[in-house]
Amino acid sequence: LGGGAYDAIQPDRAVDDRAGHGTQMALIASGAIAPGGAPGSEDGVPVIAIRAFDDNGYTTSYTMMRAIDHAAAQGAKVINLSWGTPTPSSFIESSIRSAQSRGMVVVASAGNEPTGKPIYPAAYPGVVSVSALQADGTPWDQSNYGSTVTIAAPGTAQFPIGHEGPPGSYAGTSIASAYVARNLALYFGQNEKASPNQAKQALVSSASPPPAGSVRYGGGTLDADATSRLLAP
Repeated sequence: LGGGAYDAIQPDRAVDDRAGHGTQMALIASGAIAPGGAPGSEDGVPVIAIRAFDDNGYTTSYTMMRAIDHAAAQGAKVINLSWGTPTPSSFIESSIRSAQSRGMVVVASAGNEPTGKPIYPAAYPGVVSVSALQADGTPWDQSNYGSTVTIAAPGTAQFPIGHEGPPGSYAGTSIASAYVARNLALYFGQNEKASPNQAKQALVSSASPPPAGSVRYGGGTLDADATSRLLAP
């Protein structure tokens, strides 16, 4: 996918993806696959695939910092975190702050249970928290929502590789998060001197407004019109 791969758990080993989730997100972030309802684009984004969780879903502060250090060393301006937990963690929050202090925009999925409660790392200050839409632009029924959500984006896709299952149709805020990260990367490609705050402001100000009274869209939607505004020459 043009950006390389790195195993932050065992740096001397080649990266693999036994579950398939990371590969799916890399396909979205790179532009190799467009989510349902999203405009197609021929503009590719180089993706650095970094393994920071072991096969049982565990990580450490050291591993997370090594992953961020590698991303920073490679010049990454956007980090996508398509995972979450309802339990806040001081070391994950400090890792997020480290990435932000090094000039990276952190994007994270809002969660796949519609509880309206914060999910971390999406709910940490400064993180772009993303909820999911169906291909027709309506909220995906299992997407989380609430005051910590920044923006809603397309969250369904057809994949040639499965996530702990067969290839086919998948949905989730993970997809939506990876799609927002892709568009922020494209924005930085057009605006190389933009700061992280300028990029986040451009994303929010470009969003199409949510329906009046709805709490399911965050501050707006990254639909086709919003994408055109964000990436206008």
